[in-house]
Amino acid sequence: MDVGGVTRSYRLTPPRRSVDEPGVPAPLVIAVHGFNSSAEDFAKVTRLPEEGPGGGAVVVMPDGAGTPKSWATSGQGPDAMFIDALLDEVAQTTCVDLDRLYMTGFSAGSAFTIAYACAHQDRIAAIATGAVDFQLGCKEPMPIIAFHGTADPAVPYDDGAIGMSLPGVEVRGTELNMGDWAKLDGCAATPTVTEVGTEVTHRVWSGCAPGTDVELYSVKGGGHTWPGADPSRGLGLTTQQVSATKELLRFFQAHPHR
Repeated sequence: MDVGGVTRSYRLTPPRRSVDEPGVPAPLVIAVHGFNSSAEDFAKVTRLPEEGPGGGAVVVMPDGAGTPKSWATSGQGPDAMFIDALLDEVAQTTCVDLDRLYMTGFSAGSAFTIAYACAHQDRIAAIATGAVDFQLGCKEPMPIIAFHGTADPAVPYDDGAIGMSLPGVEVRGTELNMGDWAKLDGCAATPTVTEVGTEVTHRVWSGCAPGTDVELYSVKGGGHTWPGADPSRGLGLTTQQVSATKELLRFFQAHPHR
C-alpha cells in the first residue's frame, strides 16, 4: 500500500474456518518484527500465521521501513500512519471484529507495539511484548502479557543493567516495568509466582481493573529470543517449556476491548 508517498507492505493470513462459519467477525493480530528482520522471518520464527488462523484469527505481519528494516518508537509519524492505514484497509476487505484488534512485537517491534497501542487505546484491545516491556505512554488500563529472558544481552532483564541495544543507558528492570503496568491496570502490587518446568517463571498480577490482566513469563538464562520458537531456525533455543505464540493467543482471546 501507498502511505504518504511511500510503498509499504504486509503479509496477511486469513482464519481457517469451517463451512458453517461464514461471516463471523475474526480477531485481528498485528505482529511486528524486530530490528534488521522482516515480516517473513518473524512469521517463520513465531509460526503465528499457522497458529493464529488455526484458532480463528486474522494475522497481519507488517514490514518495517528502511535498510535495515526497523520501527520508530512512537505512536505518531510514518510507521504509525502505516498501521492506521493497514487497520483501515484490512477492516474494509476482511471480516474482522473491531473489538478484538491486538498487537504483538519483538525487541524494536515490541517497543513500537507499546508506543502505538498506548497512542491508540481506542483501537487496540491488548498487547503482547517480547524483550521490551517499558510502559511507553498508556494513560488508561491496557491488558499486557510479556516475555523476557533473564540473560538478555540486548535489553537487560535486571534493573540498572546496560544492554547492547542502548549503550551507556541503565534500563529499568523488567519486573519493575511490569509493576508499572500492574499499577496502571489497578492490579495488586505483588504477583502470584508459578514455576513452569525448570526454565520459566510465570508471574500474574491479580485484582486488576475489569477486562485487564498483567502477566510476565521470565525465561531463566534466556537470551534475546522468542520463547518456544522453532529450534530448527536457531532463534528459539532458550526454552521449549513455554510458547510465546500460544500464550499470547490465549491471552488475546480472553481480552476483548474494554
